[in-house]
Amino acid sequence: MEHIIGRIHASNYMHFTKHELGPNGTRHNKPLYITVRCKDILIGKVLVNNGSAHNVLSKHMLKKIHVDESQIKPGAMIARAYDGLSRQIMWTLKVELYVGPQIFLVTLQVMDIYPSYNILLGRP
Repeated sequence: MEHIIGRIHASNYMHFTKHELGPNGTRHNKPLYITVRCKDILIGKVLVNNGSAHNVLSKHMLKKIHVDESQIKPGAMIARAYDGLSRQIMWTLKVELYVGPQIFLVTLQVMDIYPSYNILLGRP
């Protein structure tokens, strides 16, 4: 997995060779989960979904990464969650996420949800 994550470029694109893809190539429907580091904490089950309009962090995960409260801003949007229901974006914050050797400054929207992933990375 490290050699795949090592292919992330500063331009925020992830590339795979034909050798790295499965027999269905790009036509598969399997989710891409990665592990990132945030504030010296490894976070697994980070779902990469470039079809999402938001970068989502669940409220319970926010408690685990120990973000300084001065970095947290109130949210003012409503988003449609994965279950089709509208949910309030409680807060937004900017964090540095380490993906392999690359650092990304990401704005996360915090929602009170309990998804199967820890972070959803949707926006570049």
